[in-house]
Amino acid sequence: MARLRWRLLSTKLDRIKRRNTQTTSRDYKRDWRELPPELLFLISQKLADLRYFIHFRAVCKSWCSSVLLSDHPLQIPWLLECDDIFIEGTRFSEELHFYSLADASPETKTGSIPIKECHHSSNYQGTGNGYLLVMDDCDLSLLNPLTNNTISLPPVPSNCISLFPVFFSSSDLVLAGRIFLGCDHGNWSCGIYHPDKMEWKCIDSDCFNTCYLNGILFTTFGFDCTNVFDVTSGKKLYEIPQPEDEGPNAWGCYLVESCGVILRLSLYNTRDVDTNIFSIYKLNFERGEGQPCWVKVNNIGDQILFLDVRNGISVKATDGFKKNSIYFITEDKHSRDHSLWRYDIATGIIEMLHCPFERFMWFIPKIC
Repeated sequence: MARLRWRLLSTKLDRIKRRNTQTTSRDYKRDWRELPPELLFLISQKLADLRYFIHFRAVCKSWCSSVLLSDHPLQIPWLLECDDIFIEGTRFSEELHFYSLADASPETKTGSIPIKECHHSSNYQGTGNGYLLVMDDCDLSLLNPLTNNTISLPPVPSNCISLFPVFFSSSDLVLAGRIFLGCDHGNWSCGIYHPDKMEWKCIDSDCFNTCYLNGILFTTFGFDCTNVFDVTSGKKLYEIPQPEDEGPNAWGCYLVESCGVILRLSLYNTRDVDTNIFSIYKLNFERGEGQPCWVKVNNIGDQILFLDVRNGISVKATDGFKKNSIYFITEDKHSRDHSLWRYDIATGIIEMLHCPFERFMWFIPKIC
């Protein structure tokens, strides 16, 4: 009889314990505002798409104060819809459309940025360090479409036909819009803009592909030699011959600054685009002694290169993106429509990627 009483009491106690446990679990609510700032910062650095970073900071005041705008993670470039990258440019509409490779959801890969009405009659002709080069008749400026920050530029020479900015992969914001290329009566020349002097300086050089590093401008035209200029003085420092093994079958040439190193990429095509291969060369200054020269390399480490029809940028690989690879854009000679490709440097495998736009260019979003 005693055993039966003890068994009934034990069963009753178990029921009470389970009921209390379920009530505690149901009534307990975690306060996500109390997450430590260190953890919030680590989480924010995993948001490769800038839109999610902005949404993350908008959750509550504590999250916003724990992660500053300047703390945004490395951004994979967006693909920005355009009509003509270089000559006529693209007329602004009410919205600027982009495609994000970093967004894993097909429903949100494509987005838009509202454009102020005052810019609707203007054209944009290229991107550089988070800015668009905007031309409205004789007025020239740089526009960050995400912040609406505008940098006014002095008028360009009247004989200038076309302008577009050089890509900058460094974080030096002072360089956004300092260097541009222009076409002077069909002869390509270089125009350098100095913000402190508010004037243009012209350099006589054929330049189609360009990049910049520490006050030095690197230019080349097709598969010709590479000219090196001091930006401040305009003085020509070097004339570097093309790589010795760069064959005549090369289809495209690019200059890219990557982690303080100047790279020259030669794109070879035998029959079809899907048989493209890249040869990559690093500029060797030989510690300041002797003539700089190109040295062939087989990898670019943890970097990813993004190449458009003319220039390129280098970005450190983030989650979901394979390092040591090249994303590049090709243009059809007849329709001038664009295609997007990814090239694995280690394996030589190339694959075509989807983009919903007919023509597009790379754009690195910046909010500060």
